[in-house]
Amino acid sequence: MTRLSDAIRDAKRKGVYPVIGEVKVRSPRDGDLLGGRDPATLAGEMVEAGAVAVSVVTEQKSFGGSLEILREVRRAVGVPLLRKDFITSERQVREERGIDAILIICSMLGDPRLEEINSACLREGIEPLIEIHSETEIARANSLRPSLIGINNRDILRLEIDDGDVSTTKRLAPLAHKGAVVVSESSISTRADVEEAIRSGADAVLVGTALLKASSVKEKLRELIGR
Repeated sequence: MTRLSDAIRDAKRKGVYPVIGEVKVRSPRDGDLLGGRDPATLAGEMVEAGAVAVSVVTEQKSFGGSLEILREVRRAVGVPLLRKDFITSERQVREERGIDAILIICSMLGDPRLEEINSACLREGIEPLIEIHSETEIARANSLRPSLIGINNRDILRLEIDDGDVSTTKRLAPLAHKGAVVVSESSISTRADVEEAIRSGADAVLVGTALLKASSVKEKLRELIGR
């Protein structure tokens, strides 16, 4: 399976804006996002429209996700698969083998635990995506020399109910270490947002809510990519 960072680089070489489509059941900010639709079918539509990868939110309490949804999506698509959850233990890293990348949220972990979970991912052959939201956090992420850094334009500690925007990516992307592929996350809903994020130094964007709230997932994704 192609690594997520490599899939993003490949898309860029082809002149395509790399978009990671996200499947999530609900969010604290927007409520139900599936509307009875099948997650695996939605993931397939994202890939058909040009998504370089699919992210699946597995956190249950606030976002309604599950490992079973992740498995269903894995069976449906062949692109790199990112698991998003509140990962705080090495056990969580090991509990699901069919993934290519895992989100690690810098703000939820002290330095020792951050290093432990990052190392656990690498041992399992899973690419860690280190998520940050501030200058302090990106300095911590850089110390690990990760292949992937995610910049969350909203505050995950507030469950992303704040009004973030791409200016966070503009501020932080230039601070990422030179070997990292940078992903701009949250508050991406228009082609202009995608262009601004890429122009600001992001290599890819991750989009979930805007796709799931659109009348057509395929058409919305194609709009964001520019097809």
